[in-house]
Amino acid sequence: MRAAAGRTNVTVMTSFTHKSVLLDEAVSLLDVRPGGTYIDCTTGLGGHSAAIAERMGKDGQLLCLDQDAEALEFARTKLAPFGSGVKFVHGNFRELKNIAEDHGIHEVDGILMDLGVSSLQLDSAERGFSFGRQGPLDMRMNPTANGDTAADIVNSWDESSLAELLKSDGEVRHSRRIAHAIVAARPLVTTWDLAKAVGQVAGGAKDRNQIHPATLVFLALRIHVNGELDSLTVGLTQARDLLGFGNTRGGRIAAISFHSLEDRIVKQFFRREAENCICPKELPVCRCDHRATLRVLTKRPLRATAAETAGNPRARSALLRGAERIA
Repeated sequence: MRAAAGRTNVTVMTSFTHKSVLLDEAVSLLDVRPGGTYIDCTTGLGGHSAAIAERMGKDGQLLCLDQDAEALEFARTKLAPFGSGVKFVHGNFRELKNIAEDHGIHEVDGILMDLGVSSLQLDSAERGFSFGRQGPLDMRMNPTANGDTAADIVNSWDESSLAELLKSDGEVRHSRRIAHAIVAARPLVTTWDLAKAVGQVAGGAKDRNQIHPATLVFLALRIHVNGELDSLTVGLTQARDLLGFGNTRGGRIAAISFHSLEDRIVKQFFRREAENCICPKELPVCRCDHRATLRVLTKRPLRATAAETAGNPRARSALLRGAERIA
């Protein structure tokens, strides 16, 4: 996927097939309008960004962020027809406010967060996100970033710490038994090494509708390697602060999550920011001085239709929630 000099081979990548999850639902929830200002915090391969750019028109402004430089180059090529109104930034949305202000953006009409891993990342063996193909245990969203890889964690952490990570970041059942098996199987070099170690103590998927037990192990490692849950908490707060309030309605935020830990953070953030008081219920008088900043738009998360999941199985676990800034 990479050119010899380290640059993205756009010609090869443009042949890659990618289906954006909940595309129409997300863009409709944002209520994208001509001439508006929008931020796609997780541009990926540009599917959602292209839909936003098309609706906002030539007078609109769209800032496309992603921490994966390779995916961002793919999106840059895909969105080139939309012109100078679309700009691209290699960065993490935990720095959303600073990135926006660096581009002269202090208020926006809509922000999108698609928290999943892109098909490019999952299907690229050298990235190590999936055991569907054999590759190194990397799992960094930004391969140039410093910090531990998945291989560093599984080969150096003690058994107790590893078990706690699997339980907290992946909700992995039998985390202690799996951690023991991982330590016993060291050194683990490839994705298949890790999947085999997990499978030996947890078994495999018994049918097509059951996920392999290694799936949640890979999820937990990926979340930790990239600091995803902490970044989401920080990013949601900054996104809310950037939402403007117009004559008829406020700016909107839409977030697509793919597992319960992410969805719980989004749901609880939206609910808390929709309340005028967040004091414990046992207090007779409000002492928090908290005031509602958002109106929840989705009482329950929106899910992919049967038709979408039939064409894109990765959409099955997608959950879309939205909220709107209030005055």
